[in-house]
Amino acid sequence: MSELIDFWTHLRASYVADIVRSGVMITVLLVLRISIGRAIASNTHWTLDDRRRWSITVRNVLFVCGVAGIALIWASELQTIAVSMLAFAAAVIIATKELIMCLTGGLLRSASDSYSLGDHIEVGHIRGRVVDVGLFTTTVMEIGPTHDSHQMTGRALSFPHSLLLNQPVVLENYMGEYVVHTLGLPLPYTLPPQQGEALLLGAANDVCAPHIQAAQLHMARIEARHHLDTPSVAPRVSIHPLSDVSYQLTLRIAILAKDRQRVEQAILKRFMFEAFPADANLNKSAASV
Repeated sequence: MSELIDFWTHLRASYVADIVRSGVMITVLLVLRISIGRAIASNTHWTLDDRRRWSITVRNVLFVCGVAGIALIWASELQTIAVSMLAFAAAVIIATKELIMCLTGGLLRSASDSYSLGDHIEVGHIRGRVVDVGLFTTTVMEIGPTHDSHQMTGRALSFPHSLLLNQPVVLENYMGEYVVHTLGLPLPYTLPPQQGEALLLGAANDVCAPHIQAAQLHMARIEARHHLDTPSVAPRVSIHPLSDVSYQLTLRIAILAKDRQRVEQAILKRFMFEAFPADANLNKSAASV
C-alpha cells in the first residue's frame, strides 16, 4: 500500500503540471472549434461550399495545433521515451506505414494543389465530387454508375491519401465553370456517315447555342491567366471507322460542368429521334408482316 502511495505521490509531483496544461489546451481548442464552427454555419453571406471549406480548414488547423501543443508540453518525457524505446518506435513506424503514406499523400495533394473542395476528380476506379478533405482521407459523392455518366449516385466514397502516391489524379473540371465534353456514338452504315454527322452537328449547335459566347469568353480568360492553348468551343464531329458494318461519331462540345448530363441527353434525344424516327420503324415492321 505504501508503495502505491509513493508512486501516486511521485506521479502527481512530476506530471500534474503537464496534465493540467494539456487539459487546458484541449479545452481551449474544443471551445475554439465549437465557436468558430457556429460562426461559420451562421454566416449566410458565404455559399455552402465556402462554409464547408472553412469548416474543414479550421478543423484540420486546430487538430495540428493540438498535436503540436501536446508534443511541446510533453517534450522531455517524449524524448526520454524515444531514447529508451527506439526499437519500439521502429516497430510502430512499420505498423503505421499506411497512415504515414496517407499523411504523405495528403501533403503531396496540398503542395501540388491537385484538387480541392467541390472539384470533380477521378482517382483509380473512384470518381466523384469532393465534399471533404481530411489529413488522411478524401470523401467524394460518387458520379456514375458508368464512366460515361455524369449523375450523382447518392453514395459517398472515401479513399486514403496513400492512393495519391501511385495513382494519377484526373481533374475533370480543370477549366473551371465550362468544360470540354466528348461523346462517342457507334452507328451502323445503314445511316450514312454524312447524314449522321449533319444530324449530330445540327443537334449540338442548336442545344449549345445559348452557351457558345459565354464559353468562348471563359476559355479566353483561362488562356490568358494560365497561358494554355484552350480548344475551340464550337461543336465538332469526327468520324472513326469501327468495322465493315459500323462507325463511330465523336462529338466535342464546351458546356457548363454542372449541365453535362442534361446537355448530353438533350443532344442524344434529338439526334436519335431524327436519325431513327418511330414512323420509319413502324413502316418496316408492317412491311415485314
